[in-house]
Amino acid sequence: MARIKDVAELAGVNRSTVSRIINGEGKFRADTVRKVEAAMAELDYRPSAIARSLATSSSNMIGLLVTYYTGGFFGEMMDQVQAELDLNKKFLITAQGHQTEAGEREAIQRFNDLRCDGYVLNSRHLSDDELRELAKKPTPFVLVDRLVEGLESRCVTFDHVEAAKAAVEHLIEQGHKTIGCIAGSPNRLSSQLRTQGYREALKQDGLLISEDLEDAGDYRQASGYHAAKRLYEANPNMTAIFSCSEDMTSGAVQFFHEQGIKIPEQVALISFDSIDRCEMYYPKVSSVHFPISDMARLAVEVLMKQINNQPIEAHHQLPHELRIRNSSTVS
Repeated sequence: MARIKDVAELAGVNRSTVSRIINGEGKFRADTVRKVEAAMAELDYRPSAIARSLATSSSNMIGLLVTYYTGGFFGEMMDQVQAELDLNKKFLITAQGHQTEAGEREAIQRFNDLRCDGYVLNSRHLSDDELRELAKKPTPFVLVDRLVEGLESRCVTFDHVEAAKAAVEHLIEQGHKTIGCIAGSPNRLSSQLRTQGYREALKQDGLLISEDLEDAGDYRQASGYHAAKRLYEANPNMTAIFSCSEDMTSGAVQFFHEQGIKIPEQVALISFDSIDRCEMYYPKVSSVHFPISDMARLAVEVLMKQINNQPIEAHHQLPHELRIRNSSTVS
C-alpha cells in the first residue's frame, strides 16, 4: 500500500507539500499540483480519512437523523442528502430516532462522538427548548420540516396547512360538498397541520365539518384501507376523500377497487405525495406535492454555508405544487 512519502518521492516534493495539496491548504504552482496528482494516480494512493481528520480538525462527516429507515419518504431524504454531500466531498452518517425523544437525543450524541462537522435533523420529538440549547454548541445543524422560534435560519420548512387547503379546495371546486379526511397520527405535527388545512378549507366554504368525516391512520397502507372503509360505510353521501399520505392513499385505492367503487365517478380522491407514488396508482391520483427531495438538498446547502461561515437567509420555506390527475376529475 502506497504511503504519503512514496507520493512525495515520485513527485519530487516533500511530504508536507503533498499533505497540504491533499487538504487544500495554501497555494502551489499548477505544475506542482499536477505532479502530485499524477503520482497519487500512478501509485493508486488514497488519503486516510482518519489522518485527514486529525490534520484538519474536520471529520468530513455529516450526521443525518431520521425517524426510521423504512419507507419511501425517508429513503428519498437519505438519497438526496447523500447526493449533495458527495458533491461537497463529505461522508454521510445516519441514525434513527426510533420515534422517541431519547432516541433522537442518543443519535445526536453519536454524531457528536464521531466529531461530525454538522447535522441534518428531521427531529419530531425533541422540544424547541432543547433544540435551542443544541444551537448554542459549536456544531452547526439544520432542521428539516420543523420551524423553531429563534432558529429560523436553521429551518427548512413546508406549509402543510396551505398545501392541505389547496388540495381540499380543488375537491370543492369540482362540486364536492361532503368530503372525508384520512388523517395521520394525531401525535405528529405534520398530521395535525394537514388536518387543520382540511378543516379550514371546509369552513371557508361553509361545508360540513364533522368527526364522522375524519379517520386517523398511521401513515401506513393498512391504516388507509381501514380508514377508507370506515369513512365510506359511515357516510354513504360522501363523494370525495382527502388523504394525508401516499401510503394511506394506496390502502384507500385498494379498498375501493375491492368493493367495485369507481374513482372518481363515485368517490373522488386527492392525496399528499412526497415521492410521486400517486402517479403509479390506478387511476392516477391527484396530489399536493411535498418536496422532500428539494428540502433535503436545500438543508445540505444551508448546512454547508454554516460550516463555511457564509451568510444564510432568515428562513427557508418551500412551496407546494398541486398535481391534478384522473382521481379527482370526471372527464
